[in-house]
Amino acid sequence: MKQIRIFRRYDESRRTAYVEIEKWFIDVGDVLDFDLFLLEGNYSEKTIFLPKNTPVDVNIKKEMDDHRSLFVRQSDLPVYELFVDKVVQSAARNEKMPITKKAAVIYRQASVILDEMFENPEELENVPKSKTVVNTFVGTIFSDKHAIESLMKITAYDYYTHTHSINVCIYSLSLGAYLELDSVMLEELGMSALMHDLGKCRVDPKITNKNGKLTESEFEAMKHHPLYGYTIALKIGVHDRLILDGIRHHHEKLDGSGYPDGLMGKSITLFARIIGVCDVFDALSTKRSYKDRMSSYDTLMLMKKTMQHHLDMEIVDAFIRMQKHDDILSVL
Repeated sequence: MKQIRIFRRYDESRRTAYVEIEKWFIDVGDVLDFDLFLLEGNYSEKTIFLPKNTPVDVNIKKEMDDHRSLFVRQSDLPVYELFVDKVVQSAARNEKMPITKKAAVIYRQASVILDEMFENPEELENVPKSKTVVNTFVGTIFSDKHAIESLMKITAYDYYTHTHSINVCIYSLSLGAYLELDSVMLEELGMSALMHDLGKCRVDPKITNKNGKLTESEFEAMKHHPLYGYTIALKIGVHDRLILDGIRHHHEKLDGSGYPDGLMGKSITLFARIIGVCDVFDALSTKRSYKDRMSSYDTLMLMKKTMQHHLDMEIVDAFIRMQKHDDILSVL
């Protein structure tokens, strides 16, 4: 089972560590074997949100969804992991599972595969594993009218290369579905988006994990990752031109100032333009160690005002319309 990313926050009076949880796994009717907490201010103040053994009712669930983050004591992490493991195992045989919880399960399973892919990027099994992830996302989108909203709710709020790749895949598939791409095109788009940052595994981890702005030389090193990703994809058996193009060209800009090939305008293909928009949106709207997240509204306004010569504004506008259509802006 995938290990949960640990966000340690301390009660300064007792030096107790708390761990941020994936709250979407918890649903009405659940009775938890651990306390849930809110951490406020500079995380030195803790408030118990839900004592253990308290059944989750509709009102508690609504309040839970309204809070951005919920925490458990680090000492309760194994109990929480066991709870999540049971949810994941029951997902396949529970057709009545709420779509939000099902989306959380799908996201976690995708995270496991992405972790494996980035650890062993040249493994030939990465292609069928990636197809499994994408096909699950596509199938979910077409099977439930609320799936897009649920999947976009579940996108992680903190930026990591692996979770970023999943988020960009979800955003790209959601946008592709809104643009009425057929299922075959969506699967190809999803593959390209899921693998778009695979080349970062060949960049010095000190650069990819740096807690701050990159120096000029570090940025030059980072700019090689689309070509690295393209090369890896070819090596593991990806031959579809559209998939490869999205991996190689997601950092191209309309005015020709992008990389690696300095493409301009419509010479940048649809997949690369879609992934480029979703890549920027997720990078700006997720929290990093050196900056807070921007709201979805502020992110989209910044993209509209300052990236006219970089991003395809028709796709940005479609992204905005999609979110308004599904009322997603209110939950992101």
